[in-house]
Amino acid sequence: MGTRFRRVVAAAVPEPPPGLFSNCLVAGDTIYVSGQHAGGAGGAPAGDRSMAGQTRTTLAKIQALLEAAGATMDDVVKLTVYTTDIAQRGAISEARRAFFAGDFPCSTLVEIKGLVHPDLLVEIEAVAVRRG
Repeated sequence: MGTRFRRVVAAAVPEPPPGLFSNCLVAGDTIYVSGQHAGGAGGAPAGDRSMAGQTRTTLAKIQALLEAAGATMDDVVKLTVYTTDIAQRGAISEARRAFFAGDFPCSTLVEIKGLVHPDLLVEIEAVAVRRG
């Protein structure tokens, strides 16, 4: 990838095996976070398995990656949320309020058939722009 991008890692977020993808890349002032979920290294969610709980865990992973990249959740401009049960969108929204205030980021919510592990309910990717 050369010097145009910088890969960022965070201790709280398991890294994928080499050659698959990066969890977080920084290009200039823009930070791209790959889809995160509540699963651990084996994929199964740990802790609170509810939609709200998985959303909070997922957003905490995104927050850890952004902080490692020198940004905060206030720098997020776009979220894409994938869920296996769109009827629980209220729980997703409730969990988001613990991480965002004021003008929320632009967001897309999509219902999908499944995620990498059958017990996962939500996956979120983010784009942030560091403030100068």
